[in-house]
This record gives sequence, structure tokens and C-alpha cells, in this order.
Amino acid sequence: MGRQPIIMIDYLKYFFKPSHLFTLRPGAMHFRAVMILLAIFMILIIGSLALKVYRKKIRDGLKIKGLERLFRLFLTIGILGLIYLFFAWQGVVLLAARFWLLLILISGAVWLAFILKYLLMQVPQLRQELEQKRKFKKYLP
Repeated sequence: MGRQPIIMIDYLKYFFKPSHLFTLRPGAMHFRAVMILLAIFMILIIGSLALKVYRKKIRDGLKIKGLERLFRLFLTIGILGLIYLFFAWQGVVLLAARFWLLLILISGAVWLAFILKYLLMQVPQLRQELEQKRKFKKYLP
């Protein structure tokens, strides 16, 4: 039991080594790595479905728009990850390359940054503008 974390840390160091990440003919992925990635991508897909259900309970249009963006992010990354895992499991030469995982991770992080910018910076500003419009319209006939 004490040896197991050391093996996993060694594997992660090997997995993220540039010579391994950018090779077009990577070796077979360890079964445990496949299961971990499968769990992560399935959690993203299930999370996207949970967001879709939760979205129906919310009445705030700005929040709905943000949740819809998160739904699309989680679903897209989850499906792309499952497609990658299929190709990695089958050993398809170019499509099983590990740099696809890195590309999925980077694009997901950038996409998430834009969504968080919208939710944390733009939504409060839009709320303030809507409130000012409501106050102004209150005095119009």
C-alpha cells in the first residue's frame, strides 16, 4: 500500500514528460490512467446534465446564460475526452497522441476563463445596467 502512491507519481512524471507528450506513437496507456480519465470525462458529462436540470429551476436570465455556457463546456470536453480515450485504447497512431489531452485541457481552461469572466465581471455590470433602466422607466408614462 505504501508503494502505490510512489508508482502513481512516477507514472505522472513520465506521462507529462515532453518527450512522451509529443510523440506520435505513444505506448499503451496504463489501465488505471484510462479509468481515471474515463471517470473525469464521465463526471463532466454527468455534471453537464445536472446543470441542464438545475437551469430549469432558475428564473434569472443572466444566470441561465452562464449556466448554459458551462453546460456546453462540460459536455464538449467530456465528449472530446471520451473520443480521445477510444482512440488511445485502440492505439490509433496520430489520434492517440498524448498532446490531444494537453490540447483539450488548455482549450477547456481558456473556455472556462471566459465563462468565469462573464459570470463574475459582466453579469454584475449587466445587472446594474438593468436596474438603472428599471429605475428610469419607472418615471416614464
